[in-house]
Amino acid sequence: MRLVVVSAGHAPASGTSRLGRLIADEVGRRRQGTAVEHIELRTIATDVVTALITGEACPPVHRAIELVRSADALVLLTPTINASFSGLLKCFLDVLPRDSLRGLPILMGATGGTQRHTLVLDQSLRPMLASLRAVVLPSALFVTAEEWQGQAPGPELGERVRASSQELIRFLALSA
Repeated sequence: MRLVVVSAGHAPASGTSRLGRLIADEVGRRRQGTAVEHIELRTIATDVVTALITGEACPPVHRAIELVRSADALVLLTPTINASFSGLLKCFLDVLPRDSLRGLPILMGATGGTQRHTLVLDQSLRPMLASLRAVVLPSALFVTAEEWQGQAPGPELGERVRASSQELIRFLALSA
């Protein structure tokens, strides 16, 4: 299985990026032979916006697009910004060629300051992904800063990541 983790976190040590690594590690432990690729959108942000404006993808954006198109499953993660998903993530979704996400299983997750933003996934991101014909898993992960113990996940977060990772693996087994 080829898993691609797309993180729209704005900083190298963001909770969004940490969540992506945590999910990837859990899926890798549970399903031997899983190849994981990470796309940190902040590292290609300028190129993504240029591709959106010009319609021409430079090599880093083209590589990210090809990773998404060759994935068996996607983990899509975003920080919560102004009660929605990241504009950087929206720009990246906009530069993907038509039907790139069609039928692709996606586990989505978001990070935010408080639990007040938990609906960002179901009210903003899920409809966007549905319009792109992705197969969005029923469960989603919303994580606040309080759920981390330093760099490690707290016990409840660890359990939620395990459950979501298992759901992704089961879905892939059923659709094989």
